[in-house]
Amino acid sequence: MEQITVASSLCSFNNTVCNMDRYIFSPAIILEFSQVHSRDNAEETHRGINQFRIDYTRIGRFECEFPDRSFSCRGENEITLLATPKSPDWVYNASIPTGVYHGCALIVFLDKLDSADNAFFERLGVGVNDLIDKMDIEQHWQKLINVKRLVELFEDIYSAHSVLNREILYLRSLEILLYISQNNCCNFTNRRKNDFYSAKQVRTVKQIHDFILSNYPQSISFEALVRDYDIGYSIFNKVFKTIYGESPYQYLKRIRINLAAQRLLETKMSILEICNSVGYDNPSKFSGAFKSVIGVLPRTFRKEKNGMEHLGA
Repeated sequence: MEQITVASSLCSFNNTVCNMDRYIFSPAIILEFSQVHSRDNAEETHRGINQFRIDYTRIGRFECEFPDRSFSCRGENEITLLATPKSPDWVYNASIPTGVYHGCALIVFLDKLDSADNAFFERLGVGVNDLIDKMDIEQHWQKLINVKRLVELFEDIYSAHSVLNREILYLRSLEILLYISQNNCCNFTNRRKNDFYSAKQVRTVKQIHDFILSNYPQSISFEALVRDYDIGYSIFNKVFKTIYGESPYQYLKRIRINLAAQRLLETKMSILEICNSVGYDNPSKFSGAFKSVIGVLPRTFRKEKNGMEHLGA
């Protein structure tokens, strides 16, 4: 693992652009950076490929559907551990519900581990197979939330990646493996049940999400809406925030205000007309919502942006 090579790729498919950088420490061990931007969730199917991986989400959200039809989602600054079996019958689907994902993963391909890799891990005090033995593959992945030291290590990795410091990338990757090994992170005993939701719950929430996008100018009561979709209000809120990273009301407000900001820049509509067009009937509430999202009042936003364009900024 002394010679570190780098491989980069850029691909486009189905309204999705994916940029990937890989640091190859050995044929069995790589550090992978991904930047994905998609207009259709960038869904992909993955078969069992006999690997152990540690994933960190820096921007966006990453969703998985597992073979038992349960779902879970990894949000920003969250870390997951995943051990996939070798069987090609073990299939999981991945998607990017918010359309944007930036993250990195430390991946160990178990089929490619050789005696040198195993000897190195043994000297380091990290037993990858021992870690996997503590994991119940049927329980999919384990989320490590608010593990401050691991987040710090992944942020160090991002800093090293920005300046192509391969030595720091390598050392921090080893620290991550060592931390997970020493702190018993692979023990599923305390796995949170509410990390996972059923396929029916997730698909129902996504249907409601699509309704919101199509009907954002209308007055929407989520309490009334969920009754039409036969899902409890409490579970709807939990699943929605898990998938999209914010509450339904926060999400709807952000959609409306971002569209309002766009119309302030691109049209000559009055502020009152824009207010009504995005679903607000009270200009005062609209201005307050706009400032909470954008940081300034609508009139100030339009004036400042127009002034910058006039100056050629």
